[in-house]
Amino acid sequence: MMAQPCEQCGHDGYHSPSMTVDAAVVRRGPAGLEVLLIERGREPFRGKLAFPGGFVDQGEDPAQAVLRELHEECGLRGRDPELITVRGDPDRDPRKHIVTILYGVTVDAGAEPIAGDDAAEARFVAVDEIKTEDLAGDHADLLAALLSALNS
Repeated sequence: MMAQPCEQCGHDGYHSPSMTVDAAVVRRGPAGLEVLLIERGREPFRGKLAFPGGFVDQGEDPAQAVLRELHEECGLRGRDPELITVRGDPDRDPRKHIVTILYGVTVDAGAEPIAGDDAAEARFVAVDEIKTEDLAGDHADLLAALLSALNS
């Protein structure tokens, strides 16, 4: 039986997780494979490295949201988002239940990020130099999924 919507607010009685998107941008650099990461400027995970991303707005397609978030946080115009993985562990974020979609995103060769929005810093980091303990939340799992996708 379906829940009846509230007559005042229209809420349907179901509790749904929030949705975020993350952009996986890779390139070949002098030190090998590099991935674009931001340093989080806000809690949770302030000071930790993460894929650029954020919340999907109401009525927004997640594939468009990832391009918007990439531009807002890194000043880069992305294109051709491709699904890498979806993560939805209810405890992956301390704020609430948040499901994230990691997309591989293409940017122009030579494009350099400029931190914006809630990113304290944005830069390409050599994959071999990334330490798991420096990554926010489950972003080590997201990185592993990205590397697996690149190797398949």
